[in-house]
Amino acid sequence: MKVLPFIIPKSPYENLVFQIDEQARFYDKLHQHEEIQISFISKGSGKLILMDSIHQFSPDDLFVIGSNIPHLFKSDDTTDVNSKMYTLFFTQDSFGKNFFNLLELQTLNSFFNRAQNSFRVLKHHNELGLLLQKMEHKNRLERFIGLLQLLNQLSETATKSLSQYLPTKVRSLDEGERLQSIFDLVIQNFKRQITLKEVADLTFMTKNSFCRFFKKHTNKSFFDFLKAYRVEHACKQLAQSKAQPITEIAEGCGFQSQSNFNRRFKEIKGMTPTQYRKSIQ
Repeated sequence: MKVLPFIIPKSPYENLVFQIDEQARFYDKLHQHEEIQISFISKGSGKLILMDSIHQFSPDDLFVIGSNIPHLFKSDDTTDVNSKMYTLFFTQDSFGKNFFNLLELQTLNSFFNRAQNSFRVLKHHNELGLLLQKMEHKNRLERFIGLLQLLNQLSETATKSLSQYLPTKVRSLDEGERLQSIFDLVIQNFKRQITLKEVADLTFMTKNSFCRFFKKHTNKSFFDFLKAYRVEHACKQLAQSKAQPITEIAEGCGFQSQSNFNRRFKEIKGMTPTQYRKSIQ
């Protein structure tokens, strides 16, 4: 199983990598890479998980994931439709160490500053996504020119930060495997109760050591991460099943009581489940 770190496959002289992923499920293993990643989702839905946050993705979403930010895309298991994503990978040094320091490119600084925390594009994502899709039939020079056009527009459009996490180093294989096992446990078992002992045993740590380890790498406690994952899943259920009782959704997401669900939901989303459902409608 591939874990952190992850190497983007490319030829020795390839500075800008264009990739199309089309399959039943995206690569759902926690990984990080030196390259900044710009991805447009044309088909599929699910969750994008970063070290300290969980977000939903759906068709027409456009994400920028910063250098060495551990992440994974978890596609929904409830559909037979293939997922499809168009992606560009590059680093700030891909075209020379000082290329992006040129005076003519100083307007791109806002892109690189925001990319450190990763972000979702809020406006013009279809238009920008089309730029990515068209690169499938472009040569290397045309893709390079297209990248500059894309970065210029991304520097000016409205975005929303995805994370407060700033990478300090590339994690070891052992750390990556432990984090992967924790995330897998949450993804596959969030609907049931998960104890601190269970997750500590999974990583061969004491409970105190595990808490320190998880806090160090994600900047939040394990149970805060678990609650955030449950709330994101609840958001999807609230949007898709407008007639399903909220109490039933709460129970199906692993919350033991309606009051606890309401409290945690409002902490994370700033509104109650009922208000969220109305806002979606």
